[in-house]
Amino acid sequence: MEKTEIKKEKNKILEWLMEDDSPEIGIASKEPLADYFRGVKTEFKKIEWPTKEQLKLEFVAVIVIATIISALVFLIDLGLEKFINSIKGA
Repeated sequence: MEKTEIKKEKNKILEWLMEDDSPEIGIASKEPLADYFRGVKTEFKKIEWPTKEQLKLEFVAVIVIATIISALVFLIDLGLEKFINSIKGA
C-alpha cells in the first residue's frame, strides 16, 4: 500500500470513530437542560399510577406470598435437617 492510501484509510477510520451516534437525550445531547426536564415532566404525565385500592391489594398480595414462601422454605429446611440428622445417626 502506498502512503496516500494508508493516509486515506486512517482518515476513514478516524471519521468513523468521531461519528456521534449517541442517543439525543439529556446532558449527552446538545439540547438545553430545561428541555430535558420538560420532556421528563411530559413523560411522567403519561404514567398510569395505581389507585389506593390497587396499591393496598398488591401490598397485601406481596405480604401473603412472601409469608407462604417463607413458610415453605422453613418446612423444607426443617425436613432436610431431620433427614440429615437421621442419616448421621445423631
